[in-house]
Amino acid sequence: MAKYDKYSMKAEEFINHEEILETLKYAQENKHNEALIDSIFEKATPRLSGKGYTCAGLSHREASVLLACDIPEKVEKMYELAKQIKLAFYGNRIVMFAPLYLSNYCVNGCVYCPYHMKNKHIARKKLTQEEIRNEVIALQDMGHKRLAIEAGEDPVNNPIE
Repeated sequence: MAKYDKYSMKAEEFINHEEILETLKYAQENKHNEALIDSIFEKATPRLSGKGYTCAGLSHREASVLLACDIPEKVEKMYELAKQIKLAFYGNRIVMFAPLYLSNYCVNGCVYCPYHMKNKHIARKKLTQEEIRNEVIALQDMGHKRLAIEAGEDPVNNPIE
């Protein structure tokens, strides 16, 4: 098993089974740790600077604690803080992302997704660099400014690298 490295460009190094298990354990151990939860809220609170609002990003462990927390007052505070962050960065508007599907090869069996490996009724496709370029230009020409890049998970036909 590869060593966990959150900065690695190799999927098997930044997606690490032991780290996931340790993070889930950490979340369960700290889901009622109000001092820690409050410090995470403080870290995530948007602050006005000369360049607009800034926020410190949360680590995956910090996010896991908040997701595991079931203290009603803290959950309500999370909703309030999420609203503050949204308003600080996007204002009172809805931001849309256009999906750009790079590949529909997938080894998973997620029932909600049409790309799942058991779906034998679709042609599998992986875009070339030229096709990606053309799609981005077409989306840009349609007025899109933000893209959500989508792809199935397949280490052979569609490696994350």
